[in-house]
Amino acid sequence: MVEKDRKWAMEIGQRCVECGNCAESCRLLTDLKKCPKTLALRGISWQEAYGCALCGKCEAVCNLGLSPFRMFEQRRVEAVKNKEIDVNEYRYLFPDRPVTVMSLFREFYGIDYAGLNMSVPSETAFLPGCTMFTYSPELTKKVYAALAKDYRNPILLDDCCGLPMYQIGLPARGDKIKERLKTKVTDLGVKRLIVACPNCYYQLKKENLFRGVELVTVYEALHNYFVPNRASNGSSEIYTVHDSCPDRFEGIFAQQVRAALEQAGYPLAEMKHNRQNSICCGSSGQLEHFRPEWSKEHHLQNLDEAAAAGADVLLAYCQACVLNIGDVADRRVKVKHVLNLLLEFEEDYKEIKQMASEMFLGEQGFDLYIKLLEEPV
Repeated sequence: MVEKDRKWAMEIGQRCVECGNCAESCRLLTDLKKCPKTLALRGISWQEAYGCALCGKCEAVCNLGLSPFRMFEQRRVEAVKNKEIDVNEYRYLFPDRPVTVMSLFREFYGIDYAGLNMSVPSETAFLPGCTMFTYSPELTKKVYAALAKDYRNPILLDDCCGLPMYQIGLPARGDKIKERLKTKVTDLGVKRLIVACPNCYYQLKKENLFRGVELVTVYEALHNYFVPNRASNGSSEIYTVHDSCPDRFEGIFAQQVRAALEQAGYPLAEMKHNRQNSICCGSSGQLEHFRPEWSKEHHLQNLDEAAAAGADVLLAYCQACVLNIGDVADRRVKVKHVLNLLLEFEEDYKEIKQMASEMFLGEQGFDLYIKLLEEPV
């Protein structure tokens, strides 16, 4: 690596005091039994780089504000450049390909958004994020309908923020995806962009990508919709909130979601790890593809902590978190998206994961698999 690309490792090598705070709940550091300073000085293997969840918790708990996960993130970029890893094996994850797992899922199950505005210029646009757009189409439509009551003819955007490309180690392709979204938003005359996914929100916010466009969370946009006792109906269930990794530093979603739930009359309990200290659901950094056993441990830890808090329902505001944690067979604690509760719309996320697997079964599934992996002409 050139020196400018080693800045994270260089700073950690010089300043880390080996306190061990960052190893708490970190599968990688616990497994390696080495502190970030040691790793920075001796160098990181590409296998170690792809074992990091890139969740940012190490930075959040570091008393010196160091960022070990950035060191692993940069090592992924180096691994791709040096061809130490064949990232083409993971091309089914690339959102800039014409055929992806998500596009196949929508095609296979006939998911469409006919009747909703997806191309007519408007001052307001709604970006649900590709995971919600694909795996929760009815929830997406529910949110759109709620927004349409306050915002005239909003545009439904089916775009990706590019995050998977950055996580895999292909930042240039991630930049192109964001630039395409920027061009689309500009061409459609959007002045207000409402975002449901925290990953998308922070990807777009941190670079001030849309100058002149107001970036708003869906909870801020719908804050008048969540009136007191709207849907609690005397339920005795206790709820807890799993906080998304990208939100851990600014806490915008954490604050707004809790305010909305309290406003609507839902009793809340906090998990041991929450807000800035939250435990990754297991999907950050594409961990479920590189270290699936650690990803599963994250699922279980979150469910255990929810149960220990006395919660009947674990709520998450990131659709990927909902799908990952909700995929665990243990049903001591139910898993829902926050918007499922606030908009009174039930979904079985276990069924959705099964649907994603079942479409690749049999002869037809084999044909889909070939279609997914074949290179475009």
